[in-house]
Amino acid sequence: MDPKSLERIEKLNYLFAAALILVCVVLTPQRVALGVTIGAVLTCANFSFIRVLVQRMLVVHPDKRGATAFFFVPKMAGLLVAAALAIFFLPISAIGLGIGFSVFLLSIMVESIRFMTGAALIR
Repeated sequence: MDPKSLERIEKLNYLFAAALILVCVVLTPQRVALGVTIGAVLTCANFSFIRVLVQRMLVVHPDKRGATAFFFVPKMAGLLVAAALAIFFLPISAIGLGIGFSVFLLSIMVESIRFMTGAALIR
């Protein structure tokens, strides 16, 4: 996969997240819809940060990539803390949060299929 694939996955993340949030706001209880919204927002922000880090690693000299790769550790810790705080302090459904997080899996799957078939979904 090339760096453009990361950008396409990011765009798909935002599209799928918006569609999922809209469906959940209309069809599910408020706790579930809020959980899905927070999960989708966290996963979109997480993937955007991953894209920036990977793009930075690709342009940095190979000897300096370790310093950039280190930022994945606090990024993941921040994501886990944000999810834990959301579950603890907000009236959300943990299952809804998990469903919101799963948006990125769908985005990656769609981009992987596009990559394997050579089709262009989003440019």
